[in-house]
Amino acid sequence: MLALLSVSSVSFAQLSLDAQYRPRLEIRNGFKKPALESASPAAFIEQRARLTAGYTSEKVGFKLSVQDVRIWGEVGQINKSDQLFSAHEAYGEYYASENSTFRIGRQEIVYDGARFFGNLDWAMQGCSLDALRYIYKNEANHFEAFAAWNQPGFGDGAPEPAKLSGTTYSITTGGGSNPRIFNLGLPKAQFTAYYKRSFSAGTIGIMVSNDHYHPAAGVKFSDVTVGISPDFTFDALKVGGQFFYTGGSAAQDVDLSGFMANAYVQHTGIVGSPLLGVDYLTGDDSSTDDKIEGWSPKYGTNHKFYGFMDYFYVGNGHGGGNAASAGLLDVYLKTSFKLGKKTSLLGHLHYFASTAERTGTNTDGASETYKGALGTELDLVVVHKITPGIVLKGGYSQMFGITDTMKALKGISASEEIAGVQNWGWIMLAFNPKLL
Repeated sequence: MLALLSVSSVSFAQLSLDAQYRPRLEIRNGFKKPALESASPAAFIEQRARLTAGYTSEKVGFKLSVQDVRIWGEVGQINKSDQLFSAHEAYGEYYASENSTFRIGRQEIVYDGARFFGNLDWAMQGCSLDALRYIYKNEANHFEAFAAWNQPGFGDGAPEPAKLSGTTYSITTGGGSNPRIFNLGLPKAQFTAYYKRSFSAGTIGIMVSNDHYHPAAGVKFSDVTVGISPDFTFDALKVGGQFFYTGGSAAQDVDLSGFMANAYVQHTGIVGSPLLGVDYLTGDDSSTDDKIEGWSPKYGTNHKFYGFMDYFYVGNGHGGGNAASAGLLDVYLKTSFKLGKKTSLLGHLHYFASTAERTGTNTDGASETYKGALGTELDLVVVHKITPGIVLKGGYSQMFGITDTMKALKGISASEEIAGVQNWGWIMLAFNPKLL
């Protein structure tokens, strides 16, 4: 009898163990910003090794994903510790009912195609955050809410009790104390609610996210982002889009008011399943110091949307010196072709333009206003499934027609000559075996 009970209790539990190893060779000659004529292309190999363990029982779940991310050659052959090993996800779950889950710990959060919240899987390090999260799902409804409270750890020369008991949070990245950048540090506190409703013809997602910053004693500010994401399918025709607005403050005594709008239409009944879309992201009017009109896709997987060469919103601004954003108009065409049972080809074409004016200096040394066309980018990606668990991918991207406006926004002086060809190529082998 005891043996039967033991077998019965074990039958409710599931254990999984997945592995991933993916090295990627990149050759960069104009990645993120135009390469100068005097510069040489850069080549390197970066890799990620990840091991993910999961456990699920009737009421309890657990996930641990650890990874090693490195560039070949950055660590010597004789080495004791390199500090390149980290936890990507580590959380526990409680299943309150068939539909309700409470999750606590470090985790990926992805909503509506990863435009505002994404896991940034293209980057070897990925993206995850520490949060308490509630998830409810049934056939037609999907509701989530999560909260995060961020605190500096030990070190940085500050006394440990002051560090861990204080209420300020001063982590910043990408621009120091400049509030007009896009790579802001994590907020002190974060609260987000998300709801998606499914219909017979499609879905509508709604999100509200509130970030609170407390970078120094007596300095507090916050912002609120609201978004809506409708997607509908009518036979072979897909239509939809997204809209996000952010208001509040970008710094103390600095107001924030920016938005982005996206619309697309796709026909899956045509060869290549062409998708035509447009994104409009507001830019900042740099003439006003007490208000920021530029919109920031804070935690999104921006590599997915604004060209694979990462000229916009991927660890960089585009307003000159990584300061105020000049906004972006992105008109794009995306296609996908089958080249056989195991091979496919993706092709994306982007036309980029700024949506806000900037003032710079031309080759004659005179002041000049820049706005409008930036360039046109072509992205090609081939995916080949070698065998179950092994995929070979390769890509080539090129930026055409780089304008003086692009140079000005990327901090390149009018007198500097850029290379005649701006391109980026890569090849990656991904191993994804299921160990258990």
